[in-house]
Amino acid sequence: MNTLRESIAPQARRAARQIRRGLAGLWRGLLEFLEIIGLREERRIEHASQLARFRLNHTEFRKLLSANNSFLETISDLEAKLLGDEFFDRGYVRRKSVRAVADIHRMVESLAVISECRYPQLNPAFDRITAELTGALQETRAAASEDLVLSLEAIGGSHSDLVGGKMSNLGELKSALSLPVPDGFAVTTAGFKLLLEESGVESAIQDELMTVQSAADVQRVSGTVQELVLGARVPDRLASAILNAYDGLEARSRSLPRLAVRSSALGEDGDRSFAGQFLTELNVSRDGLLDAYLRVVASLYSPEAIHYRMLHGIPAESSQMAVGCIAMVDAVASGIMFSVDPNHPDDGTVLIHALRGLGVRLADGSSSAETIQVTVGGPVPTIRRAQSTQESRVVCGSDRGVVEEAMEAVEQEGQCVTDEEAVRLSEWARALEMHFGCPQDIEWAVDVERRPTILQSRPLLVSHGELRASPPVPGYKVLVTGGEVACPGVGHGPAAHLDQDGDMDSFPPGAVLIAKRSSPKFVRVMDKARAIVTDAGSTTGHMASLAREFRVPTLLNTGIATRSIADGAMITVDAGSGRVYEGEVTRLIEMERLGGDERENARLMRESPAFRFLQEAADLIVPLNLTDPRSRDFTVDNCRTLHDLARYIHEMSYEEMFRMGEKLGDVRSSSYYLDVFLPVDLYIVDLGGGLEAPARGRKVKLPQVKSLPLAALLKGMLHEGIPRFGPRPMDLGGFFSIMMRHAMTSPEQERTFRDPCYAIVSDRYLNYTARVGYHFGVVDTYCGFTANKNYISFHFKGGAADRVRRSRRVLAIAGILKEHGFSVWVNRDLVNARLGKAPRDETARQLEMIGRLLQFFRQLDVSMASDESIRYIQDAFLRGDYSLERGTGQGDAETR
Repeated sequence: MNTLRESIAPQARRAARQIRRGLAGLWRGLLEFLEIIGLREERRIEHASQLARFRLNHTEFRKLLSANNSFLETISDLEAKLLGDEFFDRGYVRRKSVRAVADIHRMVESLAVISECRYPQLNPAFDRITAELTGALQETRAAASEDLVLSLEAIGGSHSDLVGGKMSNLGELKSALSLPVPDGFAVTTAGFKLLLEESGVESAIQDELMTVQSAADVQRVSGTVQELVLGARVPDRLASAILNAYDGLEARSRSLPRLAVRSSALGEDGDRSFAGQFLTELNVSRDGLLDAYLRVVASLYSPEAIHYRMLHGIPAESSQMAVGCIAMVDAVASGIMFSVDPNHPDDGTVLIHALRGLGVRLADGSSSAETIQVTVGGPVPTIRRAQSTQESRVVCGSDRGVVEEAMEAVEQEGQCVTDEEAVRLSEWARALEMHFGCPQDIEWAVDVERRPTILQSRPLLVSHGELRASPPVPGYKVLVTGGEVACPGVGHGPAAHLDQDGDMDSFPPGAVLIAKRSSPKFVRVMDKARAIVTDAGSTTGHMASLAREFRVPTLLNTGIATRSIADGAMITVDAGSGRVYEGEVTRLIEMERLGGDERENARLMRESPAFRFLQEAADLIVPLNLTDPRSRDFTVDNCRTLHDLARYIHEMSYEEMFRMGEKLGDVRSSSYYLDVFLPVDLYIVDLGGGLEAPARGRKVKLPQVKSLPLAALLKGMLHEGIPRFGPRPMDLGGFFSIMMRHAMTSPEQERTFRDPCYAIVSDRYLNYTARVGYHFGVVDTYCGFTANKNYISFHFKGGAADRVRRSRRVLAIAGILKEHGFSVWVNRDLVNARLGKAPRDETARQLEMIGRLLQFFRQLDVSMASDESIRYIQDAFLRGDYSLERGTGQGDAETR
């Protein structure tokens, strides 16, 4: 009985639906008849109100686009100033910040009008960010904290004055991005001050540092000051804070953790890298923690660090050392990665250098790593590898410190990290770049359970646009070709061979440094070296970072420099093209000299108080964290900067305008009918400037269309090579799939199946909404003279055939749009695509292409008999074979 009832129920529901459709159809017919004979007035007032609303939305949308463009111009100006190439004052920063706030406020208000206040959470987010920006512009600072130790979970990006750049960045990774980082704590600058004060060495240190008048004084002063620090007694209050922090870490980890005790000086990994200038103590136990702390503090006064501060003009009395104490990772592999490849910064590649074991030999440039280049962002990441020549690895010692052990031949084979791990690391690198707003230099490790971990992230200095792919300069002998470019540029002078432990003071000014391997110790000669060339070394090493920071042309890992270049020989290094020439290459030297003054100006500007003031304001304006509108994180709550707000508002405004055509209803009596030979009835709603209105009547011809985007779309739809009427080629299966769908859905009874197509237009705007038979399409676009305002959003769904054939058609459409540079998303028989910020002419060309696409793919779903049809149809469109003179492709597939 139940089975019989279950079989009857669906039939009854279908019959009821058919009765309801029939009654609805009769009612609509009666209303239309009453309108025709004059017994019922058309609701013109509602149409007029609706059109007025659309005009208001269009006006606000144009305001929003203008404000967004103005904001993007402000960002561009700020980013140019952040390069340090131009001088500015604090007044400039305040003016630009006020303009940015005003633009975003205008965007918030315009979206509220367009959406009818559907985004109430925008105002609190705007108020929160502008309050932070106002605080930065007022230059008020919170009172210095007296905490001697802070756990990592309590540290964020705002704590750099307390725990240094390295540890504040690491805390930011944990708190803001939830990336995997080791547990630990930081001994703060308050602890550093307490150490110097209570141990009685502060005055003696300052007196010694004041005696440094030249590079010749550095070695003596460094030795004296480091002895003072190492001989100091850690105050009881500081010692207790450090050891209690260790005990807390032990309780959390339920083990006796070994620590990496790392420098985190003020300015380190921030405005200045200080790469390789300070000490890191590895594999430290609780018993050795206080001594390790003193050794790291003493490294603040190493010869290299003193030289570094002298070169940058950093006063000695401003130097302060915070120290990070981080749980050691039992690493099977570790290394360094750059979120962009410094040699090719614009190709979308993340560069990873990996070693087995701990990565200390990679950072100091003494070991050659496996090089992995990962390009993400496409459907499938691409990975390119260059095998490591590593024969030994560094591991933790059984007691303390690290030891180097040889590897068996079988251990040297294979990959340091898997493809999956490399992709995950590269995705983190891109996330870090987005979060911090600039390319990142990142240390990482993979533990014995194959869990990747981030150990450090700091800004990566990249020289954009300076690499050259050029033939050798004729008439000069090339001594060295190849290697890795750490810093592009040209330098010439006599070659000076020097070992990392050699006499740095004897290096002749104006010479070119030639060394067997890179080392951060060479920072001591970077103010004198015209260029650097080494046999071995890595672009991810400390010395490479320093070379980029000091803008010394540097070529690493050539393999032959010390053998091919004689000591004292006059040479010219063209690091940008990876060549070392014999003699002085005048042409290259003159080209490089033209940019010398600009580089010096940039260095001076980046050291100014105004630059620091700019950075504080720009941190709340420029970085973009909301990048993927389809991500669940694309929300107002995740907006941390004005740029985030602009991105969110811009995207939501697209969606609101995109849906405008769907809300239109039947407004034929208030529209203009386009009198043109097309298989659709097209009615045009003019919001202003889109049409040249006829003298009488409501019919317009093609020449009367003044809307640039509509004219472009129609040009494509009227392409002479595309059949406008008549059935498209179909097989028997396609025919039956249409018959079956028609019988099941009875679409002719639905109003939207019979509705005309509408175009809502202005001179530069178009919203084209079309229900043509079984498929539905929307084109929403702005096409004007400002590229930042221009976009195309395209939506296509449905069809007459079965779902498989409809999905094949959508895949062919998606492939064509990708070929034309659109961002595309496909779901079954639906395709969404977006193109943004193209110049006016390019946007118009793409709209013409979409017009051709709409006409070409009309009814083609019934022809998609096989998967081979997807490629065939796609290729036919791309080559202009709109009439499919060679068939639809399924015949060829069936005969193979």
